Amino acid sequence: MIVPSDSNETNSLVHMGNRTSIKEFWSWFVAHRIDVDVLTDSDSPFWDVVLDELKKIDEHLWFEMSRPNGNDREFIVTAEGHKELFPVVDQMVSLAPHIEGWQFFALIPSRGFDFEMTYEGLTFAPCSMWFLPLESRSRPQEFGIRVGIPNYNTAIERQAKHAVLIILDNGLGERSSSIDVQFVDIAPLPEDPDFEGYLELTELPRYIEWRKRTRPT
Repeated sequence: MIVPSDSNETNSLVHMGNRTSIKEFWSWFVAHRIDVDVLTDSDSPFWDVVLDELKKIDEHLWFEMSRPNGNDREFIVTAEGHKELFPVVDQMVSLAPHIEGWQFFALIPSRGFDFEMTYEGLTFAPCSMWFLPLESRSRPQEFGIRVGIPNYNTAIERQAKHAVLIILDNGLGERSSSIDVQFVDIAPLPEDPDFEGYLELTELPRYIEWRKRTRPT
C-alpha cells in the first residue's frame, strides 16, 4: 500500500519500523569500509554481500555505486520503482553516516536521455525513441506514454519493455518516473512519428512539467 503523503501518522510508523534495521545496515557499512572502498562492480562477490545486508531492511531495495574516479563515490539506494518504499529510502539516506570520500543518495537521480544502454545483449538508444502521450478523460490526473522504438519487433518485447523502464528511471529520475508516469506501453516507431503525434523522448521531462501546470490535480 502506498503511504499517503499527507498522512504524518502513517509515515511515522513506516519510519519507526525500519529505523533499527537502517542503523544496523550503516553500522555494518562502516565496519566493512575497507571492503566497500575497493568494490567496483557487480561481478565482485562482495557486491552480493552488500546487497544481502541492504535487503534485510526490505527485499525490494537495491543499490548502485559509482566507480572510483578521483571524486567522491556515489552510493544510490533504489526501490526499483516501488513507490511505497520511497519514505524508507529517504529515511535511510537521512540516517547515513558521514564518510569521507562517499556521498549517499535516495533513489536514482535524473540523468537526462543522452546515453545508450545494453540489456541482455541488445542496445537501446533513448535519443532515437519517441513517446506518444496517453490521457484518460475519466481520470485526467493519470498519465501514460507509448514509447516508439526503432527496429522494434515482438521477439524483443520483454527486453525492450525492461530497457524502457530502466531508461525512464535514469532519464527522469526514479521518483518522477514512478510518480509522474502511471502507464508505459511500447510499440514500433512510426515512419513519421511527428505526424502521428509523437514527441522525442528527450522532451518528456519538459512535457511532464507542462502537464503539471495545465492539468487538474
